[in-house]
Order: sequence, then C-alpha cells, then structure tokens
Amino acid sequence: MLSSAPLHASPSAPADGAGALPATAGLQDMLRPQDRELANHIDAQLRDGHPWLRFQPHLEQRFIQETGDARLRTLLIAGTLVAFVLNLFLLADRAMIPDRFDDALRLRVWVYTPIVLVGMWIMSRLPQLLLRELLAVGASLLAGLLHLGLAVSSESPHALAYTTGLVMIIIYANVFVRTRFWLSVATCLALLAFYVVAVWWMPSPNLALAVPIGLIHVSASVFTLYYLYGLEHDERQNYLLAMRQRLLQKELNAGNRELERVSRVDPLTRLANRRYFDTYTEQLWERARRDDAELAILMLDVDCFKRYNDRHGHPAGDACLIAVARALRSSLRRPGDLIARYGGEEFIAVLHRTSPQHAASAAERVREAVEQLALHHGDSHVSDVVTVSVGVATLKPSDRQASVQHLIALADEALYHAKNRGRNRVWVSQLGGTGFRSGGHA
Repeated sequence: MLSSAPLHASPSAPADGAGALPATAGLQDMLRPQDRELANHIDAQLRDGHPWLRFQPHLEQRFIQETGDARLRTLLIAGTLVAFVLNLFLLADRAMIPDRFDDALRLRVWVYTPIVLVGMWIMSRLPQLLLRELLAVGASLLAGLLHLGLAVSSESPHALAYTTGLVMIIIYANVFVRTRFWLSVATCLALLAFYVVAVWWMPSPNLALAVPIGLIHVSASVFTLYYLYGLEHDERQNYLLAMRQRLLQKELNAGNRELERVSRVDPLTRLANRRYFDTYTEQLWERARRDDAELAILMLDVDCFKRYNDRHGHPAGDACLIAVARALRSSLRRPGDLIARYGGEEFIAVLHRTSPQHAASAAERVREAVEQLALHHGDSHVSDVVTVSVGVATLKPSDRQASVQHLIALADEALYHAKNRGRNRVWVSQLGGTGFRSGGHA
C-alpha cells in the first residue's frame, strides 16, 4: 500500500502483511517428532527403571552431555582441594611413621600435589566425560599407592595401623568426588587389593590387627558405595523427571499458544476475528498517539451477499467469503496493518500511518481486487460479479474528540453512504465526519 512514511513495528504487528496475524510460537513450537520420540524413551525408562545406573543409549548420551559441565566443576573443585588437603596426612606421617617422614614430605608436596594439579588442568580440557572420571580415579589410586608404599617401607611398629588412612581416601573418592558408581566399585576393589598386597609385603604383619583394619576398609567401601549408588540413582531419576517435565511444559506452552492463536482467528477466512481486531486496534491507536500519526479504518461489505447465499447456497457463500479474504490479503500487504472479519459478510482493516489519500487508494485497490475475482453473482442489482462497498475514515489521536470508537463509527458511516449511493464504490469520510466525498468507483 502507498505510504509517505515507513511503518515501524507496532505491538504484536503482523510480520508478513496485513492479512496475517502475528506469528505465534504455538505452531512452530509444537513438539517435534524427535521430541515426541524422546518423551516416549523417557517414559519407557521411567517405567523400566535403571537399577544398573545406565539408560538407553540415546538417553545415556544426552545425560552425559547435559550433566558434563556440572560434573566437570565438581571434579575440578574436588581435585584441586585434595591436592592440598591430603598433605594433612603429613601429620599422621610424622606421628606414625617418623622414619619415612622426609620421603612422605617430598612425595606428597613435590610429587603428588603437582601431578594432581596438572591432572586437573588436563581434565578441564578433555571433552570426554569418561576420561575425566578416569583421571579422578587415577588421583585416588595414586594417593592410595603412595600411602601404602610409605607404610610398607617403614619400620615403625605403627606402620600397619597407619594403613587405616586408606579409609579417608575411600571416603574422599566416594563421598567428596562422587566418582560414578561402577568406577568407584572398581576403585574400592583396587584399593582393597593394594591393601592386601601391602600387608603381604610387610616384614612381619600382625594379622590380628590386619584383619580388622581390612574389615574397616571393606565397611567404609560398602557404606560409601551404598550412599553413592543412591545418590547417582536419584540424580538419574531426577534428570529423567526434569527432562520429561520440560517436554510437558513445552507441549503445554505450545498448546496454550495455539489456543491463543485460534482465539484470534476467524475459522472460515483465517483472518483476525473481531475480538483480536479490537485489541490490536487499541494498541495501534496508542502507538499512533505517541507518534502523532494518522490511523485509517477501511470497512467493507460484500454487496448483496444475502441474495448470493440464497441463489448459490451457503457452501458457495463460504467460498465467496474466503475468496474475498484472499483478495484483501493480496491487496493490503504492508506489515503492521491488520484485516479482520468483522461479522457476517463484513470485513474491516486498520492501517497505520496512513493519510486519507493513501487510505482511499488502498480501498480502491481492494474494491478492484474483489471485482477482478469475477465471482459470478446471479442475483445482484449492482454487477454480474461479486463486488464490495468500502467506507474509509482517518483520524489522528490528537484530533478533537478522537477515539478508536469514533474512527470506526466514521468508517461505518462512510460504508453506509457507499452502499446508499449504489454500492461497488469507495466512500471516504472527511476529517470530523461532517461531510463525505466520493473516493473511488462511481
């Protein structure tokens, strides 16, 4: 449509022309086939459970990817802290194996701590979660080997009791680092095997003490693994429930948006309905008030439509209205304007930043487009084809006594004059609504 000024985006303005409603996310965001398939997988997994702490391959991959960042943060924090906290074992080294304290100091401060810190740096750059977990396991096993190695090489009578420090390493791995359950099982078994070998290599181990210490290690492993299993099982269960909730919320939001969209649309012509037109026009009026711009209303009526219905039948009448709506959409394509079915065979359009001259030109283009449809009308006293009469009114919100209701009333009155003066013509209301002039077909 002709216009002397560009149209800026208005509230909820149609994105692809006056004939279309504002794009809504309802149709676009309805659950895609892959989302529905994912929902089915989640439902099946929730139904079957995951006692082995493994999902179906598709879900397992998503779980690893979506929890990877949070898991990496946990591993980095735990690894960095343990690099320094395990140096507190030096207090036990001094008290229980003083003959190996110098070695313990060197190994803990100058070997173990740098290795762990470098490992954390490498871990932060590894994309694979499994490799990150293996590095965490390696830190635990290295701590256990270092501790048991000091005990085996010591001649202190407290060397065997010193191995109880292995419990702290088990607790660290299973409670603080929270290594994945099956890796923790392997880690605990490996540490227990290291303990058995360490006792075997001691010169004269006290089996009466070695057995209960071993039982302490086994108990610490079992209890912390039980805790870890429940923790990981709950994490996985909550992940499935949260993901299912997101999909349900997405579907609900899409359904609500679709309902909102449907509530704005006339089901026959697919134009806006009257309720949405009223809401939209009020928004556009406020925009025009801020911009001190003119707003135009085109009110259209299909000439002799009742006779068309009576002559050709209601299905043909519906087809006629659909064709007229299509002609309106093709004639008024400027973004920000809106066409609506106002009731029965009556249509209405609101045009933003439009002078009376441009509104009249647009109305005449609409009238011609409908006439060029060449829909045969066998019982019209106006023409052999379907035609429309158009009333046009333009106001600025700053005009005296201006309002949306007054603007629509002026357009309605102009339409009355167009129909009263022979139909198939455009009639433009002059400013203030006190006079009328012919604006189109005579």
